[in-house]
Amino acid sequence: MIEPRRHSWRWWLVAATLALITACAGSPDGTGSEPTTAGQPTSSGSEQVAAVFDDLVDGDNTAVVFEDLRAVLVLVGGRPLVERYYDSSVEATSNVASVTKSVMSILVGVALDEGDLGSVDQTLAELLPDYAAIMTPDVAGVTLEQVLTMTAGLPEDRGVAVPPHYLTEDWVAAILTGGLGQPPGEGFAYSSAGSHLLSAILVEATGRSVLDYARDILFDPLGINTESAAEPLAVEENLPVYEAASFAWPVDPQGLHLGDAFLKISAPDMAKIGQLMLDDGRWDEKQIVPTQWVTESTRAQVSTGGYGVGGNDYGYQWWVTTADGHHAFVAAGFGGQLIEVVPDLDLVVVVSCTIPDGNVRLDASTFRGLVNNMVAPAIEP
Repeated sequence: MIEPRRHSWRWWLVAATLALITACAGSPDGTGSEPTTAGQPTSSGSEQVAAVFDDLVDGDNTAVVFEDLRAVLVLVGGRPLVERYYDSSVEATSNVASVTKSVMSILVGVALDEGDLGSVDQTLAELLPDYAAIMTPDVAGVTLEQVLTMTAGLPEDRGVAVPPHYLTEDWVAAILTGGLGQPPGEGFAYSSAGSHLLSAILVEATGRSVLDYARDILFDPLGINTESAAEPLAVEENLPVYEAASFAWPVDPQGLHLGDAFLKISAPDMAKIGQLMLDDGRWDEKQIVPTQWVTESTRAQVSTGGYGVGGNDYGYQWWVTTADGHHAFVAAGFGGQLIEVVPDLDLVVVVSCTIPDGNVRLDASTFRGLVNNMVAPAIEP
């Protein structure tokens, strides 16, 4: 058990910013950089697609230069069509922000399949029995499905600089006693607090830490290296540890890995996750994620009412949208982090961006627009 500690306002202002998915305007003052290329194009459309991203960074005629763009990967049929790194590399890792939420969804789906979790109809009182006594009846009756679809009624992130539970010594207790913003099941309300509850739910169900569980059922099978994992308590003085680590997943004061953000992996690791979902949960001829869970988690479960940068609908911690008229699903994170999967086109697009302190210029919707208007049309047969 990690000893609870008093949290710094500075760290949590940063943490809150990185955890939320909000719309951010582009800035015209970037300088750009020369890209490096790994791998060879496998399609005649590769030069056209690559030029789209190169022009964003270094184009002479663009009004906005995307200097925060770190990496772009476009895979068709599991093969690299485009692989670009801008002041970055294949090995470089970074905070994928709210893409973490979609990884949590995968873990929940496997736990359901293995019987550690009973069903998406289980309530918070059943899933978190140690906290049941402090829950109001409304909170106690919230279902796992409502948490997954952001319809639990928990207060939404929009307009909140620092989520209140970040400043407490027991995040789960604070979330469960912090009140509801609307009745459960009434509609979509984007809440990172609910995603963090998934961490506590998984630990209660599996008897293991989220990282330990993820290693066995996801990271190791996909070849995502976690050997030197950093698991710092999310306080300001541990930020250098996080930044220096090649793989990191911070924890809250109870030792629960953050369910909403801060997973630190590479762009190729993000592509592996996207390819896994494109291939109906199979990897190297082995079923990693149940096919039915891939289907259910990436289909429209609820309308977002126009909120968010990932799409107009939401599944189980995945945004649901279209790309040039084709069904698509998205893991989206603050500052321009993106995994977009377009099954009809056998397409996976990954974007990784730097998140400069106090000067965030990009969001995932920018790149979703490029996938819709340029990437998907370029590779259609």
